[in-house]
Amino acid sequence: MLNDYTRQALVWDWDGYDDSPEYEYWCSYAERFGKNVLVPMCAHGKIGAYMAEKGFNVTAFDITPEMIAEGNKRYGNVNGLRLIVADLLDLELDDKHFDFVFIAGSGDLHLLQSINHVEKAFVSLRKHMKIGSCLVLELSMPSNESWTSPIRVFHPRIPNYSDKKIWKENEGKYVADEKRQYITQTVYIEDENGTNSFIQSVCLQYYEREEILKLLNKCSFDIKGEYKNRQKEPWTPREGFWIVEATAC
Repeated sequence: MLNDYTRQALVWDWDGYDDSPEYEYWCSYAERFGKNVLVPMCAHGKIGAYMAEKGFNVTAFDITPEMIAEGNKRYGNVNGLRLIVADLLDLELDDKHFDFVFIAGSGDLHLLQSINHVEKAFVSLRKHMKIGSCLVLELSMPSNESWTSPIRVFHPRIPNYSDKKIWKENEGKYVADEKRQYITQTVYIEDENGTNSFIQSVCLQYYEREEILKLLNKCSFDIKGEYKNRQKEPWTPREGFWIVEATAC
């Protein structure tokens, strides 16, 4: 799991790269089902703010209070957006009629550390979705081989701050027997007072396709499509990236 978010929340958007094409993709996807959108594990809620500005009614949540507090500072005045602190494993919202739910990026769902947690997440989401609504998941497939990743330095594609420089160092390993990836990250912040840093550790748990499909069916979802990319080309067992589209039944 991620460690202290107090400092991380302030520089979460360290990369100022334009993500609007991705956000437009999710807007187009959601429009097929309706305007009422739920965004789990949202961090600051930037994508939810974008969708709200495009006319969607968005509830975005994260378990981390620091992230939601920072998100409300930035996007709290956006009409149609509600940012809240909530636990995906024990979600209880007033609205039980969402049209579209998505967990984007191949890492977020993998923050759930056991298949039982994944099941709780699916149960939580399903009870907030009306019949015929859509759930989209993006996941990575587990590898059969262990590996290690030496320290790599990452700089922002486009710097997002004028008063400081931010860069990161990552190292990690993947343990095939556990289907877990362990990541250690050091975030560096350089400003007029010098350079300081903080360390995070992240564990990502990967799951087999059959496990996820079985749970979706158990939690009252019908599988409508499996894709290897956002262009919706059909998924095959050779692919490491997997998109699942399911509807609530």
